[in-house]
Amino acid sequence: MPEAKVRFGVSGGMHPERATPPGEMYAHAELAERLGYDSFWLGDHVAFHGPYPESLTALAAFAARTKRITLGTCVYLLPLRRPAIAAKAAATVDFLSGGGRFVFGVGVGGEGKAEFELCGVPLEERGARMDESLEIVRKLWTGGTVSHRGRFWTFEGARQSPPPATPGGPPIWVGGRSEAAQRRAARSGDGWVSYLFTARRYAEALEKMRGWAAGAGRALDIDGGRWTPAHHAFFYMHGDAETALRRGTENLSCRYAMDFGGIAERYLLYGPPERVAGQIESYKQAGVRHFIFKYAGPPEEEMDQLARLAGEVLAGSRA
Repeated sequence: MPEAKVRFGVSGGMHPERATPPGEMYAHAELAERLGYDSFWLGDHVAFHGPYPESLTALAAFAARTKRITLGTCVYLLPLRRPAIAAKAAATVDFLSGGGRFVFGVGVGGEGKAEFELCGVPLEERGARMDESLEIVRKLWTGGTVSHRGRFWTFEGARQSPPPATPGGPPIWVGGRSEAAQRRAARSGDGWVSYLFTARRYAEALEKMRGWAAGAGRALDIDGGRWTPAHHAFFYMHGDAETALRRGTENLSCRYAMDFGGIAERYLLYGPPERVAGQIESYKQAGVRHFIFKYAGPPEEEMDQLARLAGEVLAGSRA
């Protein structure tokens, strides 16, 4: 069986210091589609550094403004929500997009402790809530009458309609750096999204996940396209690698209100196009089959950078 095709997506979002007007947000998704990217993603926070739109609401709007491109959350903080509401909202995005072009990327979060307090969710419960929520979401997506008895939620004879347009619901990709997230993705997810991983560490993690999946009685059908190994990668291109690293570090530090010095050097894809292409190739060799690129430079250069990445790098990396 041939290897699964490598796909490339874009992670959108807001200006780090101001709310982006709706027209600019729509233009971002529309440009990604015109440039030939395979997917467009939004991050998710309830209360965090800088402005974040509610991800599923925004993706529903993008579904009406695009035709081909896959839309996804990278990642939706499922433990912060009641699973019934999350299931309904995600099913609606899938329904409005026509089915087959929505991916429900989920994660436990935790870097923003204040938003857990705001939502009334104990931080130490986020993993257990995630596992139970995933079970409930999949039940509700069947479109049938279902019941559930668990640690956090119990209900009898519930049915949500309309069900997702995708039979059984859209794919669920589990995001995260921890071993717990990797185990969750291997045992019950339809894919995994890494974050701040080197290519070497990615390959090692993927090998472990094959073993965990086998222990759960399943195989990771990567080449068949039923399970997707993905990677969220920051990038910034510039003819001078040192300048690219400096600017990328500055912008990431501002955006996330933390010092990315040293971090960016390890995980940022940066420098001239040929250097970035080489970095992408190393991740492809490690097993990545879907890249989610997040721009890390000055905001005013973002659209041009997306065009350059598509034209100067990805055109030769799709083989």
